[in-house]
Amino acid sequence: MTEALMNRYRNAVEPLLEPGEHLLDVATVVPVAGARGVGDGAGARVGNKLGQLGAVSGQSGSLASSFPTTTGGARTRLLAVTDRRTAFVTALDVRKAGQLLWHAPRQLVLRVERRPRLQAMARFRLHFADGSAVSLYTARRRTIEALADHLGR
Repeated sequence: MTEALMNRYRNAVEPLLEPGEHLLDVATVVPVAGARGVGDGAGARVGNKLGQLGAVSGQSGSLASSFPTTTGGARTRLLAVTDRRTAFVTALDVRKAGQLLWHAPRQLVLRVERRPRLQAMARFRLHFADGSAVSLYTARRRTIEALADHLGR
């Protein structure tokens, strides 16, 4: 992420960091699990069902199964990568501290896999050391590449 964009989200994430922890990257994301498209017709229902395929893989109790689904409301959803961990943060106002919903030590996030783009948003998966994975959407492919630079390919 560019420094200007990272600065935009810094106030939401930095207050949640542990002493001595350094923020490396922040990306706006939407967890595929629970994500819904616009509309209420038959096409929208089918599209929403198809979009959910592969949202989370792994057993109950896995890192992926504990990853939050899309939450309601006008919240900004952020995936933050630090020198110690990967975290999912939501914020009503990115100028203020967000809420930490999930985190895992960096060594448990093995890699980022870019997935085919089937919708307007780019899709990627985080693969975890326990064999589980979670899918997310983001607005730009460059965001996925930046995350992969920090978390592995």
